Amino acid sequence: MTRPLPSSPPARHGCADNRLTLTRRGLMGLSVGLFSSTFLSERARANTLSEARLLIVVLRGGMDGLSLLVPAFDPAYYTARGPLAVPPEQALALSGGFLLHPAMREVHALYAAGEAAFVPSAGLPLQTRSHFECQEVLENGLAGSRPGASGWVNRLLSVLPRGEPLRDGRMLAINSNPLIVRGSEPVLNWSSTWFPRLRSSAVAPLHQIYAARDPELLAIHRLGLEVDAMAGTDGLQNDPDLPPVVNGFRGAARLLMTAGGPRVAVLAIDGWDTHAEQGVLDGQFAERLSVLDRALGVLRRDLAGVWDSTVVVVTTEFGRTVPANGTRGTDHGIGMPVLLAGGAVRGGIHGDWPGCAPGALLDGYDLRPTLDLRSVFKGVLSGHLGVDPAQLDTVVFPDSAQAAPLLQGLIVETTSRRPRAASDPAPLTDAQLSVPTPILAYRQRHGAFVP
Repeated sequence: MTRPLPSSPPARHGCADNRLTLTRRGLMGLSVGLFSSTFLSERARANTLSEARLLIVVLRGGMDGLSLLVPAFDPAYYTARGPLAVPPEQALALSGGFLLHPAMREVHALYAAGEAAFVPSAGLPLQTRSHFECQEVLENGLAGSRPGASGWVNRLLSVLPRGEPLRDGRMLAINSNPLIVRGSEPVLNWSSTWFPRLRSSAVAPLHQIYAARDPELLAIHRLGLEVDAMAGTDGLQNDPDLPPVVNGFRGAARLLMTAGGPRVAVLAIDGWDTHAEQGVLDGQFAERLSVLDRALGVLRRDLAGVWDSTVVVVTTEFGRTVPANGTRGTDHGIGMPVLLAGGAVRGGIHGDWPGCAPGALLDGYDLRPTLDLRSVFKGVLSGHLGVDPAQLDTVVFPDSAQAAPLLQGLIVETTSRRPRAASDPAPLTDAQLSVPTPILAYRQRHGAFVP
């Protein structure tokens, strides 16, 4: 059950549970877990031009979706947002009357090419506005908090045929594994770091010690060196001219590109809890968006050879309150957008829009979700990886068939995919991007139709 916000939501520079979360995950603000391609089913391989790639990006802290995806067609948006409303003349035009924050120019180019999409307002089955609880539900894929539950990506691997696993039974953990990947299936883990790699002259003595005292640690260390080499790291792993988040995306891209390497990845980025001095066109939120946008652009270029078979899903544990708080920030909310990118994505706006008018808000503060976030995940897993919908309803997301029906139309059919021209494509029209009827109806009701 949703717990209503207090009449005057407390404005803080960072809530206690999120500060603990940041401490636990370390100062890099980034964790990456990658999974072997050999867990992909033959059906998944048959449904793509090459082996499918899937990257799940979790923005921890609760990302303010109303500053990312601007519903310019909704007359209540600018009144409700007040000083945090993104000026329409500064934003980037999408379709269906939606605008995009100007810091997201790489994503805007992807959208114009039909390679990016948004679900305007999704939500979790548990609406508590707690970082800990909502992150747990986002990652366990269940209807509530269940201590000891496995992660839904790990369960996804369990329903895909093993074939001849390249990394079966071995797990590498350089950084802490998020809940979403935990479970009985083997997982590789790699993280971008600032320190130099170990000299080869030091590796041999370490291997001798491990061989004599701990053969299991020896196997893990060798696997770690192998994965590090797959990521293409020479000397310092980080490019000092790039933010750590961008370096993490680059490492993920190199691993996803490796022949016979991982094909499914999860990447988590901290720092989206903007209670105070959030900013609009500049400031902390715009800076975070700029880094994320740059990282997605780098990923697109680094995955050029397999981009047509790639899907990136960017999500968060909850959105932010519609009105600003007393310290020019936003507090924990409910409804949130989902960003999809990749050559296998059907571009456009998918799903309904709930509205920002006072009577449409949840508990008077929050954007109301129009569908369950698991419906989005199901649509991607079914359309991109070919996972049986029955397995999605019973194993990956148990007991979710009624609450979270599969969202169709997120993925381009294989036969529709064609090699892309080298030149920049012309922006697609609303009709080409299949703007859904509910949003068109909303715009027409309010006299904000944009042809």
